[in-house]
Amino acid sequence: MRKLAGLLACSLLAGSLLFPGTAMANEDTVVIGERLTFEEGSGPVIMDDRLMLPLRAVSEALDATVYWFNDAKRIQIVRYDSLLSLQIGNNMMGRYTISNGQANMVDNIEMDVPATIQNDRTYVPLRAISEAFNADIQWDNPNRTATVIMEPVQENDVSLKEIASMPDGTLCSTVGVISRDATTGLFYLRSLQMGANGDYDRIPLCTPTKTSISDQTAYGDYITAYWLEQLHTENPSGIVVKFTGITYAQDATTYLVVNKTTTGIRSLGYYDIYMDSLHLHYTPFENMLS
Repeated sequence: MRKLAGLLACSLLAGSLLFPGTAMANEDTVVIGERLTFEEGSGPVIMDDRLMLPLRAVSEALDATVYWFNDAKRIQIVRYDSLLSLQIGNNMMGRYTISNGQANMVDNIEMDVPATIQNDRTYVPLRAISEAFNADIQWDNPNRTATVIMEPVQENDVSLKEIASMPDGTLCSTVGVISRDATTGLFYLRSLQMGANGDYDRIPLCTPTKTSISDQTAYGDYITAYWLEQLHTENPSGIVVKFTGITYAQDATTYLVVNKTTTGIRSLGYYDIYMDSLHLHYTPFENMLS
């Protein structure tokens, strides 16, 4: 078994005090797979003898997607078939498994230190998050070093063509380039290369109507907010993503559901650059806009 999707080495030498019970850790020694970089003032901290890392840094290192619910100060972290739910200042963390088209409660985990906000950034306890994702934490006290060994996730890796015939509620993982229909304004995932029939495979993206926004949330409002949160743009057409989530089948059409409970998404870069990196033949994306 390959050790890590992440190898995390953290020196816990105390630095300047940030608030009572908290010290800055040496960010130059934090490594998960490759050396992590942090914005100024957002490095790891030690709080009540627990190592705290910026939420997005640790989640990205664990190949997870982070969702933020501002009104409730709540966080959801999705890693393929697992979901963690935390609230700022609350020591309890809910753990769910994604199956049968939805997230199902597994248990509640009591953390030694809750998620907290400092300098407008969210920090979470590394051990609690890692172990909730079935990682093994090994602590080397003489060298003040923690090693995180991730259990590999067996994903249902499929092509967009295969997704088109999958039943409602199937959990799957795929790679495609985000595109937008110029007529309807609807987004879809498009295959990276043409199929044998000389055309691209396409799977449309759907969104929930009943959400934390309202009971009748418009598609455009929801997906625009989603793109801004996850990909920092209102229209991410041309971005290649790894998408994990469930299918929704209706009226002989299969969709992929975009929401904050069952969807994981990771940008792999702009289409032309990504295809160049793989040395694959392609038509420039700007020439493929519909």
